[in-house]
Amino acid sequence: MRRRSFRMSLASIEAGDAVAFPALPADPTVVELRVSEGAREWRVSLALVIGAVNARALASEIRRDGVVVRATATAREAEELIVGVEVEATHQIRQVGSPIPTPLRFSSTTEDDHRAMILEHRRVFGEQARPMILAAGDAETSEEVRRLLSLEPQQSAPGQPFVSRFCVVFEAPSGGAVSATLSVPFIELNDFGPSAAADLRALPADVELGEHQLRVLSAEQHGADQRKIVLETLSASDAPLFVQPARVQGSGPDFAWQRHAADEPSPGRAVIWMATKVGDPPIVAFTGVVLRIDGPLELEIPLA
Repeated sequence: MRRRSFRMSLASIEAGDAVAFPALPADPTVVELRVSEGAREWRVSLALVIGAVNARALASEIRRDGVVVRATATAREAEELIVGVEVEATHQIRQVGSPIPTPLRFSSTTEDDHRAMILEHRRVFGEQARPMILAAGDAETSEEVRRLLSLEPQQSAPGQPFVSRFCVVFEAPSGGAVSATLSVPFIELNDFGPSAAADLRALPADVELGEHQLRVLSAEQHGADQRKIVLETLSASDAPLFVQPARVQGSGPDFAWQRHAADEPSPGRAVIWMATKVGDPPIVAFTGVVLRIDGPLELEIPLA
């Protein structure tokens, strides 16, 4: 059994799991699924029928800077077009574009309230979001509506490539469109190989993370027990681009992995900040680097 999805709201908790069984005897029509936990057992009768194929396999791919992006299948459901996407890389795949977060929907949420929350999310996250785009000709362009994520591990065994598979949902193009272009804005990877330390008592300080460099500009109090560490990233090359340390850790097991834009933007300089707890002496460890392949990475998708 493998967890495929999870959703929680005030009204309920839902989880989706994929379960694999050996081949069944020839032509069964009814089976019973039994799920047990301790002394409790649930039984569900299932009628088996031959399913209709509602998807079209694709073999569209693009390669850039050691990363492969594939469109593996399309399917239509009501007014939506679903595109299967597969990303393969030699490092862990951190992020593929940055869609606008989907607002939580509760049992009491009306359609009008849900649409209003979507508009508010677009207003708040619009400048930070870089979603996937589907373009069908010059007139029809739509952003991704949501993603259907898989919780499968990216790497099947040590030394094997990392693979991330998910589905992207768009509003379906008009019936006359025979092809479309799927555009991926960027891909970020985690390389956890390099590491280095910095003493916050002697700033600014230059730090080498493998072949990449960063400069620790300042560290100031942030909240009750954290320090805001302001960094300038210096990439050795433009492809892929070094955008931040993968982790910053001070005292204790907690670490920071999210970056934030500098409070005062510096034109022409990549300045960010990350916050974490810092002990005495105030030494922090940087582990890994985040590398970004900038797009657009475009895939041609047949629709007819």
